Amino acid sequence: MSANGKRLDPPDLTHYEENRCKFPLDELAKYGGKQVAFSPDGTRIVASGDTLKELDEALEAAGIHFSQVVTSYIDPLDVGQI
Repeated sequence: MSANGKRLDPPDLTHYEENRCKFPLDELAKYGGKQVAFSPDGTRIVASGDTLKELDEALEAAGIHFSQVVTSYIDPLDVGQI
């Protein structure tokens, strides 16, 4: 439920996998070792934190309900991988 008590529709994840696979490695490298929240279409990171709690707090501060994003841990990338 949202803050106003209304039920949120599930996000459209139709293009998530396709776009997430195309996400630029140099952008992901900025979030190495962090928990992140991707937009439902997988094209952008909308929040991040060192822990799931910090990620949840960042989402809350941004006014984004956790059910409206896809969360993931980003492994630290070696410089040689970019």
